[in-house]
Amino acid sequence: MHIGRVIGNRVLETTFRMNFGEELQVGEMLVAESGPTSDRYLIRVMDIEHGADSDELNWMSIEAGRMLRMDAEQHEYDLGKIYDNLHCIGTSSPLGCIGDEFRKTKTIPHHFSKVRRTNADDYEFLKDTLGDIQVGSLRSGDRVMNFPVGISGRSIPHHIGIFATTGMGKSNLMKNLALSCMRLRKYGFLILDPHGEYYDGGEVGKKGLKQAELDDALVVFSSRKLDGPYNSLHVASSEIQIADLENLYEFTQAQKEFMENAQFKFQDTWLTDINDKSVQEIHGALGGRFHEGSINVVKRRLETLFRFDLISRDPKLSITNHVIDCLHDGKVVLVDTSNMYEAEELLISTVLARAIFERHKLIYGDKAKFEKIPPVLIALEEAQRVLTEAKGSIFAQIAREGRKFKAGLCAVSQQPKLIDSEVISQFNTLFILGLADRRDREILRNSAKQDISQLDNEIQMLMPGEALIASPFTPFAIPVKVHLYENYLEKSVEDAPKRVFKKSMINNTFY
Repeated sequence: MHIGRVIGNRVLETTFRMNFGEELQVGEMLVAESGPTSDRYLIRVMDIEHGADSDELNWMSIEAGRMLRMDAEQHEYDLGKIYDNLHCIGTSSPLGCIGDEFRKTKTIPHHFSKVRRTNADDYEFLKDTLGDIQVGSLRSGDRVMNFPVGISGRSIPHHIGIFATTGMGKSNLMKNLALSCMRLRKYGFLILDPHGEYYDGGEVGKKGLKQAELDDALVVFSSRKLDGPYNSLHVASSEIQIADLENLYEFTQAQKEFMENAQFKFQDTWLTDINDKSVQEIHGALGGRFHEGSINVVKRRLETLFRFDLISRDPKLSITNHVIDCLHDGKVVLVDTSNMYEAEELLISTVLARAIFERHKLIYGDKAKFEKIPPVLIALEEAQRVLTEAKGSIFAQIAREGRKFKAGLCAVSQQPKLIDSEVISQFNTLFILGLADRRDREILRNSAKQDISQLDNEIQMLMPGEALIASPFTPFAIPVKVHLYENYLEKSVEDAPKRVFKKSMINNTFY
């Protein structure tokens, strides 16, 4: 049943009239059609306003004044007698023409075309574009439809951004992505968790990845004791580069030159030698060329890194090879660094990201072997810490070159405005949840690979768990209601025995 009629339009804007009392929401998707065999125009509501049929100037204001006077006199105003004079006007942006295939709108609906709400059949064309990594259900305004929404694995090397104000559902979305990857076993997914919220939920009433009961698909590394199976967290001192330390601390030119010379002199043991030897021993070993103050500053900073027994002198104890092997086996790897100071936690992130990227570059030379490894996604919580002015960091390098080597970044942040503009421009798929800050919305609008300039009102009105997926792999920004992880987990556990045998109609993937 139709709810309105088109009353005016341009190619980039469609307006329609609705009867008074008909519910309509910003962000709702509707169809404008003039007949059963005509083109169907998919439109998205941008704004709504009241209207009235009256020749009297400011009639609605005058009637409102009459109502207020009657309210004061405790008399009831008979709204029924003016219902026929009232209506609403919806302003919408055309998304495209739908049918056997989707195409961008190059014309306009006919005069007085009927406008109706969408149904699942209207979205059949999306099934080839919404991928196998499921996160939620299609949403039209507040109305949640029985239509699964996800992203394609091919989007992983093209980088993914998850942006939202605190409390809008970033962590819940991340757990859904991880659970989907665990079920699929087709992609490597590394999650660096500085808050300790992904393993067991982190809060009372919340559940984590361990409750998925997919032990063959989840590998956990932690520097703190966990209530369940996990591996200890160590990296080898020989794996740490000067550039990794520059990602943690600011060094003067003299201090950098000292580290470069120490690395040349002591080779693979340079880091532990600086930590173990006295200032005088190091000063002498380097021929007295560096001021003892510069040596002392570097030593003090390294001492903070060694305090957790995080850095191993034995390369065999390093987790990097194990992590990479698990990722190449299509597993989710969770690295819990929640009891570390920020410097140690960022060091782990940097070393692992560098190891993955360099391994992929090495394998790239063997085309047959490279084709067999899955795309790997590296998720960074509080990503603005390492992606601010990140031109020389390994993360910036992955952002620029990772697509070629099947290595993608997943930046999770509540402040996209703090991320380097060149880096954020490399993120092709954006999950946009509620963002209160206008500048944050502007940053995403300017960096998105789709035109989301008309969605500012909708983004401001997003409720927790509601998101837009803007990606070059979809025809327009897709509105989604993200699964509540606990509900998705329950369904996943119920379906587990039959998931290998039940084939989805979407992209021929298994659930």
